[in-house]
Amino acid sequence: IMVLNAPATGIVQVRITVERYTTDGQRKMLKEALRTGGTEGLSKAMDGLEAGYIQIENNLRWPIRIASTWKTDKGRKVRFATNRPIYYGETTRNTRSTDYPFGFIEILLPPEGKGEGVLLVAAQAQFGADGRLEVRSLPSNTGPQKITNVLSEIVPPKKSKT
Repeated sequence: IMVLNAPATGIVQVRITVERYTTDGQRKMLKEALRTGGTEGLSKAMDGLEAGYIQIENNLRWPIRIASTWKTDKGRKVRFATNRPIYYGETTRNTRSTDYPFGFIEILLPPEGKGEGVLLVAAQAQFGADGRLEVRSLPSNTGPQKITNVLSEIVPPKKSKT
């Protein structure tokens, strides 16, 4: 991920592991949680889900709550969402960032070569007047961060020792 327009710019390595994709039933449940409970309702509904994890550099990994994929004319698109960690400083200073509890990643994996995408570190989700999902980044945040040089690797499941 290329971190731009932030107090500390640079490049960080991210590893995303998908263990399962979100089912249609789970997506319906999440949509209803957002419709009836807003951002807080969606965040609580996400707590019970786990699709894989994300790890930045050598830090602890964080669960990915939602993962979906589909084919496009340019390759495979993959989307991830999680209810991000809210840090102590955010809560004690009551910063606006606590109103933006989600992280979103979208990656395009072409048939050949490396993929690319975007990351929103602090975002919120809601339905607009037209009923479409709207995702907003924290206004004082750095906005979408560019993801480059994405490599996809399929690892077969480990066989159990029986």
